Amino acid sequence: MLLKYAWKAFWRRRSTAILSLGSIAAATALLVAVLSISHGVREAVQDSLDATGADLVIQKRVKPCPFALVKLPKDLGEIDAAVIKKLRQLPEVEAVSGVLMLWAFYDGHPTVLAGIDPHLKQLGPVRLQAPETDEDRRTCCAVTQGRYLSGGDDYHTIITEEYAQAHGYKLADMIPLGPDAVFEVVGIVSLAQSARIAEAEAFVTLDMAQQMYAAGDIVDTIFVALAEPLPARVEAVAQAEIGEGTSITSSQNVDAGTALLASVTRRTLYIISALVLVFVFALIVHSFLAGVARRVPEIGVLKAIGWDNVQVALMFVAEAIYVGIIGGVAGSLLGLLLAWLYSYTAMLELPSALSSYPPCAITQPLLSTQIIFYPSPLVFAIGSFTALVLGAIAGFIAARRAASLAPAEALRRI
Repeated sequence: MLLKYAWKAFWRRRSTAILSLGSIAAATALLVAVLSISHGVREAVQDSLDATGADLVIQKRVKPCPFALVKLPKDLGEIDAAVIKKLRQLPEVEAVSGVLMLWAFYDGHPTVLAGIDPHLKQLGPVRLQAPETDEDRRTCCAVTQGRYLSGGDDYHTIITEEYAQAHGYKLADMIPLGPDAVFEVVGIVSLAQSARIAEAEAFVTLDMAQQMYAAGDIVDTIFVALAEPLPARVEAVAQAEIGEGTSITSSQNVDAGTALLASVTRRTLYIISALVLVFVFALIVHSFLAGVARRVPEIGVLKAIGWDNVQVALMFVAEAIYVGIIGGVAGSLLGLLLAWLYSYTAMLELPSALSSYPPCAITQPLLSTQIIFYPSPLVFAIGSFTALVLGAIAGFIAARRAASLAPAEALRRI
């Protein structure tokens, strides 16, 4: 009976109801959109890391070295491969793979070359999903023609589809990589499905890359797959072993370098959303208190026919809950729609520091990736619950005012 009367009283004042619903729906939509977009950015960044099978990517940043026919890319520095062994001993670590990224010049043109561990097919820039048969191992996932590298492939290489098309290379061709070495193409891979970290144009065994660079047992990029989602000790060990210039990339920090939604911008949006919620809350409280003042005669009649203070208070709380539920659900749906539209039109740019390609490379890496959006029930619930709480608190404040009115005073205003 009380809830039915509260619904009729709520909907009878349509202009006030629509204003309250619109306000709380707009605030909820902003909150849900910000949460959904932020979640989508994190998922897109995580997708780029998932493409390598890594949770952490460890590098060392130094001043760019002078020109050489075989050199480290950009500002990458040398890392002693002994660091890999120490990281592998940590219980938090599931697997570690070292990669040596190089620029190998031939006839004045650079090739972005990566030396990889052929025994770790689940970790690194050319990651294979777990194959079940030998045939799967030859054709699975990234490999579109030929086969993956093996431990004895000293002068063999796998190249990307884009690099093969740019030069007209095909399987079994002998191609120059660097000033002195010629390699046989044994595989062609497709890496264009998503933005990747430490992508290259050609891949050789890590031993062969170290031989070409002639600086001993070193790498310049380390991929770490975690057995436990607690990277703090892994990061501490890496920084202690590598020293100054250690750069650690994860899904938690890589978005600080993105051009699309930096962490400062995201915090600003959170603050704006909170301020909007506070403003809307104040507006709803004012609207409900004004409603109490206008409905003093109605309150007097209700108390005269036997309604006690608790029933009168519950009526106002019920009306506020209606506002919170309807506005929250509508606002959450609108926020998810806005987030979907944003993700559909916007692209996430990974930091160029994660690319080892020079501007003069024949091909260029894919650094843009679509923001991943899916309707999160948790975000929807957060938006709806926030609106419900705001409405209920506003209704409680108005209910206290209504319940405190004396019946005689209310009746005198009829």
